[in-house]
Amino acid sequence: MKKLFPILLLLGSINLFSQNLVEDFEIQIQNRGLKSNFNKIIVLDSRLDTTNVGVIQKGAFNRKAFLKAKVPLNHQIENVFKALIQSDAKEGELVLNLRDYKFTEITEAFSETGYCYLKADLFVKKESGYEKIDFIDRVFEVNAMDVTKKNIRNGSEKLIQFIEGNLMSFKIGEAYTFDEIKNISNIEKRKTPVYNTNIYVDGIYKDFESFKNQIPSSREYKVTRNKKNVITKLEGVSDGVAFKVDTDFIYCLIDQGKIYLIQKNLFVPVEFKDDDFYFKGRAKVTAKTGDVVLASAFFGIIGGALASNATSEFLMKIDHQNGATVQVTELK
Repeated sequence: MKKLFPILLLLGSINLFSQNLVEDFEIQIQNRGLKSNFNKIIVLDSRLDTTNVGVIQKGAFNRKAFLKAKVPLNHQIENVFKALIQSDAKEGELVLNLRDYKFTEITEAFSETGYCYLKADLFVKKESGYEKIDFIDRVFEVNAMDVTKKNIRNGSEKLIQFIEGNLMSFKIGEAYTFDEIKNISNIEKRKTPVYNTNIYVDGIYKDFESFKNQIPSSREYKVTRNKKNVITKLEGVSDGVAFKVDTDFIYCLIDQGKIYLIQKNLFVPVEFKDDDFYFKGRAKVTAKTGDVVLASAFFGIIGGALASNATSEFLMKIDHQNGATVQVTELK
């Protein structure tokens, strides 16, 4: 799935911002005093990048500043939980596995748009182990003339609402040990066919779902390569006749057992190593409306922003749950 979307590409590397500005991030909450079946929460911060909580724009020149939490996020969320529940809450324990939580914003002609990405799993402790009772993987958007405070307030509220909505939960779910929760990505991959084979099925894949299950949308296709053996053209084939394929609606191609992500008509080679699919791509630190193709998700559904005229090259990997392109590091 590919979408045109205006957004600032969030990066974990401080080298991207010459000012090296930093703003403290604090989850905003007012005491709720709600009834609860749980009086304790354990928070695992399993984010790929724990050094920051995103990027905001400051001042008249919209200088970029990292949001960094002076008080670690797990401690902040535990304090939020205490403020949420009544003092006489029942004996019970929740485990929140925070997998991603980031903020960013962009400026347009007459307004600013803020985004918050929240990805987390929630478990309840039972005799059988820790049962998964809920999850969230969503992007939240707000608009304002000066969007920073509104975005942080909204993103804080969405995290709080996720926990709040399960305080009286009697749900049951699949049981995990505590160590399994800490390594849940590996467990999820073992249930995904494409992560458990070294032989990939040739064909055109319209979306990540078909790719991860290794069920191509079509196995009839034709590729054109240049003198450097780089794919420059993809065509479908029907009854022996080739026809144009709209690559805007294709996730990837597997040809001769090799995987190629399709990014703005480029066929980007993908390599499987260390239990993840990696590729090299160019990305901009900032982007104006229409400048970037968002490859299925930096924000869970929005991913690394790739552009043909981008300036810096990065090592990226594919999110095993949703096909997002997640930045790993800038390549020097």
